[in-house]
Amino acid sequence: MGRGARLRILTAALAAVWVVLVLRAAQLQIVQHSYWLDRASALRSDTLSVPAPRGAILSSDGVILARSVPNRSLGVDPFMVRDPEALASALDSLGLVEPRAFLRKLAAERARDSHFFWVSRQVLPETQLESVLRRHRGLSTITESKRLYPLGWSGAPVVGMVGHENQPIMGLEASFDADLKGEEGRMTQVKSLVGDAFPDVDSPVLETRVVREPRLGRSLVSTIDSRMQEIAMARLQAGVERTGARGGFVIVTRPRTGEILALASSPSVDPDSSGSWTEDARRARAYGDAFEPGSSYKMVAFAAALEAGVLRPEQLIDCMNGRRSVAGGGMITDHDPYGVLTATEVLAHSSNIGTGLIAERAGAERFYRMEKAFGFGLPSELQLKGEGRGRIPEPSAWSARSLITQAFGQEVSATGIQLAMAYGAVANGGLLMRPLLVSEVRENDGATARRHEPEAIRRVISESTARALREMLRAVVTDGTARKAEIENFPPAGKTSTAQKYIPEEKSYSTRRYMAGFIGFAPYDDPEVLCCVVIDEPKSDIYGGNISAPIFREVLSDIQPLVGGPLANDELPPVKPREPEDPQEEEVVQPVLLADLAGLPVASARQRAQGQGFEARLSGSGTVVARTDPAAGEECPLGAVITLFLADPGPDAAEGGLPMPDLRGLSLRDAMILLASIDAAPRVDGSGWVLSQVPSPGDPFSAGQPCFITLGPDSCRAWKEQLEGGERAARISAHGDLLARATR
Repeated sequence: MGRGARLRILTAALAAVWVVLVLRAAQLQIVQHSYWLDRASALRSDTLSVPAPRGAILSSDGVILARSVPNRSLGVDPFMVRDPEALASALDSLGLVEPRAFLRKLAAERARDSHFFWVSRQVLPETQLESVLRRHRGLSTITESKRLYPLGWSGAPVVGMVGHENQPIMGLEASFDADLKGEEGRMTQVKSLVGDAFPDVDSPVLETRVVREPRLGRSLVSTIDSRMQEIAMARLQAGVERTGARGGFVIVTRPRTGEILALASSPSVDPDSSGSWTEDARRARAYGDAFEPGSSYKMVAFAAALEAGVLRPEQLIDCMNGRRSVAGGGMITDHDPYGVLTATEVLAHSSNIGTGLIAERAGAERFYRMEKAFGFGLPSELQLKGEGRGRIPEPSAWSARSLITQAFGQEVSATGIQLAMAYGAVANGGLLMRPLLVSEVRENDGATARRHEPEAIRRVISESTARALREMLRAVVTDGTARKAEIENFPPAGKTSTAQKYIPEEKSYSTRRYMAGFIGFAPYDDPEVLCCVVIDEPKSDIYGGNISAPIFREVLSDIQPLVGGPLANDELPPVKPREPEDPQEEEVVQPVLLADLAGLPVASARQRAQGQGFEARLSGSGTVVARTDPAAGEECPLGAVITLFLADPGPDAAEGGLPMPDLRGLSLRDAMILLASIDAAPRVDGSGWVLSQVPSPGDPFSAGQPCFITLGPDSCRAWKEQLEGGERAARISAHGDLLARATR
């Protein structure tokens, strides 16, 4: 190939390369211009989120409980610090570091070749900070939105706090985070090509452009009264220190509306110091912890019996001198050997035996329904995350002694807020209120986003029962275990509790670890405020009347001038029909087989029907039951109304008399009611419960004939001996199988 040919080929090749380059340049400059421009901008810019300031949290009296402020955070480059000891001393003077720990951290970060670490992201004093920045090299700052908590550790149990990245930790901050956090903004920063000395702090920026402005979060108006919250916290902390206790809590409510006025817990946290945020200090003791409530739970048994009409406050109860053996083994004891007391005195002196007898009088079905009606074992719907629900065992899991032990607060667990709402129902006339903690959520322009009004969940007891319970609970203060709760000119009512803690590892109740409590309201005849005090493992004493009642008195004495408010004297809100959120969680009520009531005297049949949990209505005339509708043996739901068709005794009965009812195991009062229904002439020997009778159960009996009954103090043991002796058949008569309880 000649030289000219080679030159032409080279020229063509160069021309082809040039054409390719031109076409590629055109592609980059024209066709892909936008793409490569965006890539270049991305290399020189960042798109950053702009955190939105959180909304404020206010108290009901207008005090700010939490708000956001712009404030600088402080960092340091270890390699630029010239005099570490002087810097450590300067930072120590501001309360930001412990000098030796700071110097160790400084050395460690240098060893890691790190050019930056945070000194403090807490709220910093600007004036003093400027002085340190001027005198020391290596420090740098960045402005961040920070949270201020004016009540400090006093408000933390209910308000909560947020972390350095605005993540909610507990309390209202966590439960209402979706409202408080607002909507973050977006911005872009175009950077210079010079590397940053502090990549975690402010970078050299040529241009900042806001793409979307952040939207301030909504604010909350709580029902907390800031002054009451500080009083409750101060009195609680003093009580915990005075008694050497592990901790405790105080809840203050307005029972008429369910508003929570104060919620204190000890130990508490300092929201401005993350070092205090230990797991124990962050425990939601007042509403998250479930514990055996002890004697404060006795109110349930009294409410069930009073509401059913089987107990009167003045009724006499034989407390067996402080010792009672029960079916299922074991001995029930009282702290003092009480004999015969009125029902009011049983509550005032907190007799376990007397309360167990009253629970048996009410019956297992009524007691269980009353537990659930008061809200035990169910969420209270508190407006805070982490609420416990406690535990109420199903009757199918009860032992022979469960009714008795539950009556004085064992085998069950409850939270402080459940106890407060339950006693609030007694205080307000019978309505279980939904606990109200946030009354209003406001937009950032001040407009109301939504309101939360007081709400009655259901009626638990009648007004007359509530009134009787308030009078009985007043006697606990005037004549019983809570004399140290008395307040002059603001008379309270309430109940003490001294609950042994159950130790799962030992499978037994501790003899050293107790929960001491008192829950009450004042004034007792028209309650305005309720206060629940529970102290965990006190060392100086164990009794709620000595430990918690004085704290109750101190809290209520201090807050008495503050009690009141726009809702204090309002009428109780109506009970609203409420659909269950999850139908699967509705309580399943097991039907009960209707006993055979045919042949029973009217009073006896009605009492037996009520004992099974039914309401009886009469049809026709006569002195005995001829038949029932539904018929004997049919399944009926608890609370069902059954019809008793009455008739006069037939010819056979006229010749031989009415069948003698089975009185064994009944209290004297109940035996007398049955005997009166057949016009018998009772002859009584002894005291306590019926051990034997003449005529025997089922024997013919004529009006006016004497009936000899022998009473004893411990019918449970006697009845067990009778059963073991083969006399169970005698218990089955024309009246049906009437199972005798020791204190029916």
